[in-house]
Amino acid sequence: MNIKTTLKSSVAVAALFAVAAPVANAADDTLKSGNKNTLTMSGQVVSALWNGDDGSSNSTFISGGRVTATRVRWIAQGSLNADVTAGATIEIDLPFANNPSGNTLGGTGNATQNVDGVDTNAAATWGVRHQYVWVNHKKFGKLSLGNTGAASEGIAETDLSGDHGATSLMGNNSYGSGIAFVETSGTTPSATAMTPGGVFSNFDGAGRIEVLRYDTPTFYGAQLRAGFINGGTWDVGLFYGAKFGAFQVKASAGYYDTSATSATQNFRTAGSIAVLHDSGLNASFSTGKNNIKSGNNFNSVQTSIDDPTNVYWSVGYKAKLFGVGGTNFNVKYKNTEDLITTAAFDDTDATAWAFSVSQNFDAIGAKVALQYLNMSLDATNAGAKYTFDDIDVISLQTVFAF
Repeated sequence: MNIKTTLKSSVAVAALFAVAAPVANAADDTLKSGNKNTLTMSGQVVSALWNGDDGSSNSTFISGGRVTATRVRWIAQGSLNADVTAGATIEIDLPFANNPSGNTLGGTGNATQNVDGVDTNAAATWGVRHQYVWVNHKKFGKLSLGNTGAASEGIAETDLSGDHGATSLMGNNSYGSGIAFVETSGTTPSATAMTPGGVFSNFDGAGRIEVLRYDTPTFYGAQLRAGFINGGTWDVGLFYGAKFGAFQVKASAGYYDTSATSATQNFRTAGSIAVLHDSGLNASFSTGKNNIKSGNNFNSVQTSIDDPTNVYWSVGYKAKLFGVGGTNFNVKYKNTEDLITTAAFDDTDATAWAFSVSQNFDAIGAKVALQYLNMSLDATNAGAKYTFDDIDVISLQTVFAF
């Protein structure tokens, strides 16, 4: 099935969702535990239909989610007094029947044209996203301990488009991230070890990790977070949100010190900002980098290493076209440079752009997102230039939350 056929099928499926979506009352998601605490259970199921094309071959896949995944969570909470609440959170990713990060084209062993890739990539393991306890004081802030987002998580992903978690390019987790770029510098195209998942990054802080984290109360829209991370590293994040007339603004920035645990990297830093007008027009911008230790040359691959960097921006419109929920249109661009350094390729320059439309179905907690994505790569090694075919992906992602 080619991309045009997939696009027609995707539009038809999206239209079917829009027509068939029922209007229902939200279910009561609060359970009573054995004591005075409350227990809330929630989650989501994510499935996708997508087509990938590497310039030499293409295939259509039915898989689990890539931008976001099927998961379930439990949140327990209780009140000690009027000022102090405490609780615990467990959130896990379910095993994949077909993990899209492992779907490939062109077979294995750097095979090239007309060879099948990996259509089904089952992942039997459960993934822990959150497993932590917390206590919050209205005046003095919140303390969290366990596996959860570090203080700098989310600093590169500030967004007000309604598209984040549906088709966003802010991370490196797009559909087609496991497809190999095909090198075209030689006389015959050949698959490489370079994939979108390996050449793109947003440098979003420490992510989810074992951490002792403190969050200040919010002062005039601003909140400071600081974390001590397992292994002796630390991070900080500053988050801000406010409304100025018709404009809603969100911004974040942070720093993740990795010098204690990394032989090659000193720190990671990033920042992002998003603006939403009451009309629905919105825009976002993000940038980040890794700082490489002075004198490090990654096992003498090259005499000097440039700090890897990333720039991302998006422009969108949040519309109300249907009574079932909002419709989000978004155009986005991303460029990551110098992330990969190997004996074969260095000075990588990876660029991606995409157009997406997503439809919310508020009454049933569902979202359907359709996206076209183009990813390109250039690289040099010892002054020699390498060229690659673009990777094109059309995806239809469905999310049903409960």
